[in-house]
Amino acid sequence: MPIFEERFEVDARPEAVWCFLLDARRLAPCIPGCDQLEVVDEHTYRVRLTVKVGFLSTSQDVRMQIVEADPPRRLVSTGRGEDRRLGSQVEIRTTLELSPAGDGGTTVSYTSDVRVLGRLGSVGDAVMKIKAKQLAGDFARRVATAMRSDSSPPTGQRAG
Repeated sequence: MPIFEERFEVDARPEAVWCFLLDARRLAPCIPGCDQLEVVDEHTYRVRLTVKVGFLSTSQDVRMQIVEADPPRRLVSTGRGEDRRLGSQVEIRTTLELSPAGDGGTTVSYTSDVRVLGRLGSVGDAVMKIKAKQLAGDFARRVATAMRSDSSPPTGQRAG
């Protein structure tokens, strides 16, 4: 099944990127198709995703759990979701790795291994891979943009 892979740079130190990635309020707008992100506890999140894949549109209620954390370097989470209307399920394992980049920036590398079952799984690997690449690119752009906005000086104040 499809694997989302992306690598991008952010103009912020790994510690700041780590905090951003664990802040549901700031992260939710960066996740393509995220209608809702709710913190259940410090290791568990509920995410409602709506995504169109090929000719099907799915709304998945996904329960994500952080299963490994090595701040501010590595975060591994797993999740399961279901769209009862469509009769489809997803299983996700995501690994995020942060490493220092030049001039105080951070390289973010992530891999999401996604298993799709049921009607949505019938769409086909080619269509799923195209969609996975699009979603991964959207996520990367949104995180980089949000991190740039976070580091901008407040309105009316100058940097430096």
